[in-house]
Amino acid sequence: MDFDVAIKEFKNYTSKYIELGDSVTLKIDHTFRVMKLCEEIAKSLNFSDEDIELAKLCGLLHDIGRFEQWKNYQTFADRLSVDHGDLGVKILTTDNYIRNFISDDKYDNIILTSVEFHNKYEIPDGLTEKELIFTKLVRDADKIDILYLYTIGHIELNIEDSYFSDLVYNSLLSRKEILRTDLKTLADKLSISLGFIFDINYEKSFDILKNNKYFEIIVNYYKNKSTSDILKKQLDDVLDVINSYIEKRLNDVR
Repeated sequence: MDFDVAIKEFKNYTSKYIELGDSVTLKIDHTFRVMKLCEEIAKSLNFSDEDIELAKLCGLLHDIGRFEQWKNYQTFADRLSVDHGDLGVKILTTDNYIRNFISDDKYDNIILTSVEFHNKYEIPDGLTEKELIFTKLVRDADKIDILYLYTIGHIELNIEDSYFSDLVYNSLLSRKEILRTDLKTLADKLSISLGFIFDINYEKSFDILKNNKYFEIIVNYYKNKSTSDILKKQLDDVLDVINSYIEKRLNDVR
């Protein structure tokens, strides 16, 4: 696997979208951070050198559908446009475009599966062991970077006078991910990202989240902005659940 070829092709592919504005540049930056996170997690799992390169390639290609999505719809909201994971698979399989990134086809199913399911609410049954491992890895890396974007202010929600609905609040306390169909209030939008923790898979991912204090930063930021005492208490309660969940998961694997 010649990863330099893959990087060159990705830059060539995305270059024609740069003129569409800062949103595209942010997605390119996100892609490279996810790629590096995939590499970091893969190394922690003692992957072979070839599988580390494969993990990086899955990270590089995970959001390749985002650029056509933005070009055609001017939004990254899948519910308002198209599922970008599915679109990414379509792009990579049309005219066998995936061969521009990797000459050998023996990893195609792993790559395409990780692209297709990196953004779904849950991973379907029926994947091979290796497809499942790499899909979970990409999902972890993607979620970690989204949380990072919250901490640096690139994702901002206006929820000052709102609070979690009972359904969402109780789901978080029960350690459940949140469905978009469950969202009722403005504050509920934040619950999607807070609930990411309940779909994290690997020890390294938990370590990164714990050591960088992403959830503490996010919760404290919105507590300081909030005018709702209800939300402030809810956020404290949810953060306690998240921190205890992280500690439990880390203890389980050590």
